[in-house]
Amino acid sequence: MDKFLLAVNPMRPEASGLWIIHMIGSKAIIKCSEGHIKPGEEIYQHFQFRNREDKIEEWTLSIYHLSTTDIVKSYSEQAVPILERAWRWFRSYLESDNYRRNKL
Repeated sequence: MDKFLLAVNPMRPEASGLWIIHMIGSKAIIKCSEGHIKPGEEIYQHFQFRNREDKIEEWTLSIYHLSTTDIVKSYSEQAVPILERAWRWFRSYLESDNYRRNKL
């Protein structure tokens, strides 16, 4: 199984959107928002990349839920590396032909 899964739940309008689920080690649910936004109190990071059409795409990834057994590191010390790995994984998907075929 991959470390990350991409999820969409059209049955829940209040929780609509695109989500990345981190499955190995610390479990995390990460909300993917298109654009450069401040999502509220949760830990988040902004990312951008130049797509195949030579346009800059901006995304904000934010921790919705993090479950861990690590009591030594703080919440943010655990969340930030997960966000960075999730972004690298998600960016690879956005750059792939699968994304163009499925167009979330």
